[in-house]
Amino acid sequence: MNLFDRRPSLASVVMTEGFLAALFLLGVGAIALLPSVSAEVAISLPEYADLRNPLLAAAIALVLLGLIALAMIALLVQRIYSGSMLMRSSLLWVDVLVVTAVWAVALITSGSFVISNGQAGSPFLLVVQVIGCLTLLAIASITLVLRSLLSNAIDMRTELDEVV
Repeated sequence: MNLFDRRPSLASVVMTEGFLAALFLLGVGAIALLPSVSAEVAISLPEYADLRNPLLAAAIALVLLGLIALAMIALLVQRIYSGSMLMRSSLLWVDVLVVTAVWAVALITSGSFVISNGQAGSPFLLVVQVIGCLTLLAIASITLVLRSLLSNAIDMRTELDEVV
């Protein structure tokens, strides 16, 4: 057994994939509940009812991006378990993770503009949105570094296979 053939235990993979599946179902439930919650908020705060549709669309899109990210993570976990992580096609899933983080930043930014144009936000909400954007950008940057490491490992694996 060489360094590249180490695989996690089946129990840890099942636990991880179960956790990801639970998060996925939670996200689907959130998408199902968002329209009714936003309708109730529009009734209770009629002065902000005009913001309902754009913010609902942004919230649903943000949750969908989260679901896409969860699916990509699940695919990467499965690749790790099956031993096929060190293939060029794995880089595509990592790229999708980076793109979803960047799109999430764009959605948060556009939501911030919608809220400020509707004069519905507070300085605290703006701070939370900025922190969310910075966090997502940090995650995207870290993911790009890890992608570079994965690319180097794939190249090393290819080299090693040629030598052997």
